[in-house]
Amino acid sequence: MAKKGKRGKLKVQTKRISGKDLEKRKKITEEVKAVLEKKDDKIVFDVKSSIHPTKPTMQLKSEKEIALDFATKVYQRFNMIIKSVILFGSVMKNATKRGSDVDIIILVDDCSINWDQELVSWYREEMGKIIAQNRYSKSLHINTIRLSTWWEEMLRGEPLIANIIRYGEALVDFGGFFSPLKFLLQKGKINATNEAIFSTIQRAPLHLARSRSSILGAMEGIYWAMVDSAHAALITAKQVPPSPEYITDLLESVFVKNRMLDRKYLEWYKQVYELTHGILHGDVKTIKAQEVEFWYEKADKFVEEMTTLIKKLISMNGE
Repeated sequence: MAKKGKRGKLKVQTKRISGKDLEKRKKITEEVKAVLEKKDDKIVFDVKSSIHPTKPTMQLKSEKEIALDFATKVYQRFNMIIKSVILFGSVMKNATKRGSDVDIIILVDDCSINWDQELVSWYREEMGKIIAQNRYSKSLHINTIRLSTWWEEMLRGEPLIANIIRYGEALVDFGGFFSPLKFLLQKGKINATNEAIFSTIQRAPLHLARSRSSILGAMEGIYWAMVDSAHAALITAKQVPPSPEYITDLLESVFVKNRMLDRKYLEWYKQVYELTHGILHGDVKTIKAQEVEFWYEKADKFVEEMTTLIKKLISMNGE
């Protein structure tokens, strides 16, 4: 089997199968492609739908109406390669807020259909067309999951899959695949394995490391805000902008000595410069969020002061 990619991404299967099974799958795949390539795009199977076909999509207001309209069009285009289209997320938990996305999961059949690169590319292209041609009043958040990946993770008791089954609603459910899973989950027949427990707890430190990295990365944004604003002020003063390590020297000679800038701004810049370079060089391994917030406020004042300087200089030059 091929290495498992990120959830929602389609990858070509490389499982070793017998020649007989391979021929069978090739035949099914060719039949699927033949149907999908029909120009009239007729619906092959009945689809659960209460949406009037001529109703403009922007007039659909509720999340369920939008999801059902989208699911219908997806099934009309892809029919037999779609196993289920599931509405998930805050809508199903009655926890929608203003600006919430409509979360939709599309399960594609990669067990009986061979997803070669041609079919993968075609699917992505056609899905893009459906999204582009149908504008809704709410944003769609769409994830495509392979049936084999879904099945493997469900058997392991992956929490995300269990929650999709628990809260999700099948808008399209070819062959009655999804509904029985809800029944099995409610009866306690779908349980987490030790493997799922271990893999889930192992992800926790990675999340913490990523959040720490984000905090450290925030300082770089603060640093460059100060560098760019200082450069802009110096350029306005007809100075050639220096490299970041020499900015304080030029700010001193051009603005501080002429009583146009308080020296505290230079001190703030020096400290942010040293802290940021300590992070980039690996000398600073961790920083508290409160410290980032502190320097964010200082940088905001620094940028405001540089903006004021620029306005003064332009006024003095009569520009």
